[in-house]
Amino acid sequence: MGNSEGEFDIGDEAAWVAAALVLVASLGGAIVLAEWPLWGVPTEQPSEPQLVEPTDNGTKLWPYTARRPDHSSRTLGINIVFYGNPRDIRTALTEQSALEWESDPDADYEADSDTVSADRVDIDTNATNLTEIIQWAPATGANRYVYVETDGGGRWLGESYQLHSGTYLGSRSHIRAYEDPNEEWTAIQSHEEHWDWFRLRHTVTGISDSQRAIERDFMDKPYVEEVVRMPYDNGTMDADGWVTGVRLVGALLPLALFGVVGRSRRMKRETVQFFRQHRRELGLGGALFALYTAVRHVGILLETTFPALPPKAIAAPLYIALAVGTPAIAYLLGRGSDRVWAFAFAAVGLGAAFVVDFAAMGVSVLPLRVVLHRGAVLLAVGLVAVGAAMRESGESRPDSLVVGALGWLFTLGAPLLGYL
Repeated sequence: MGNSEGEFDIGDEAAWVAAALVLVASLGGAIVLAEWPLWGVPTEQPSEPQLVEPTDNGTKLWPYTARRPDHSSRTLGINIVFYGNPRDIRTALTEQSALEWESDPDADYEADSDTVSADRVDIDTNATNLTEIIQWAPATGANRYVYVETDGGGRWLGESYQLHSGTYLGSRSHIRAYEDPNEEWTAIQSHEEHWDWFRLRHTVTGISDSQRAIERDFMDKPYVEEVVRMPYDNGTMDADGWVTGVRLVGALLPLALFGVVGRSRRMKRETVQFFRQHRRELGLGGALFALYTAVRHVGILLETTFPALPPKAIAAPLYIALAVGTPAIAYLLGRGSDRVWAFAFAAVGLGAAFVVDFAAMGVSVLPLRVVLHRGAVLLAVGLVAVGAAMRESGESRPDSLVVGALGWLFTLGAPLLGYL
């Protein structure tokens, strides 16, 4: 009985010792392998780094990232290269997702064997279906470096920017981008990772899914010439060493337009809200624009319809409408308005009418005195609108209204008296 109890004690102690040994071994192995995701890749480093040439512009790239500016700290392989101006490439990555273009996450992009050439494989674009949206946003992460050689020698580059899709404390796709010193390409290291609460940092789980998702996202875009696979022989983790190449063409103008479209929903909401808040001031500017433009076109219409009428007989009532109607509109619609926006919309509305009128008449060059006079007119009308807004709000000081009214009279009187 005692022996059996002794045997039980010995066995129990052995179990705990074994568990402790497994724990130490597991933890030690985890520490050794932490963030060294080079599964299936020989551990021997070549005496000289194997470089690739994304283009023939003289820049060579070591197709890996590194923890430090040192080839021995190699981590993940570069898996995407964008060709084009780096500014356009960054815009494509950050703006095109806002357009809600979609692609099929289940589509298979294995290349057709008939398209294999010596240096690349074309991806079957017929496999795309638009169902996935990638939302890229600025990201933070540990610094990683790439090595490049140019005509000026070799050097290490830190990432130009980082982007992610997902959540920092959840799971995400993460991009590190490295821009060509000669500004003809951008090398991308894209991977999937999740936040590990025990490590208090991210754990990388693969790089292939993120690479394929970006391939799909750039298929059949109007500013993409081709999406291909190229053998860089730099497989790490679950990658096979084939890097995706995305070549942009004529990207700058389309992206500028698409960026506007991509923001259209937010801009629409903000614009509608702005117009609701300032509809009175908007009406002020619109009414001044309409009055001045109407005076010009009604005068031309009456002159051509009734050629027997003296032109001054037509001009006289229209001038009175302009001289009285302009400050009247500024005062009436300025009441109850925000003083700053009342001034702005009054000046912009009437100023736009001046510009449109000169353009319609084919005037391209103005004497300085005319420019100064029109500026005085805009200031006078704006001050009338401000004075009306101040009076409506209960402020008793009529300074701006008086100055605006006097300014309007002087801007009308000076030309009539021959001083302009």
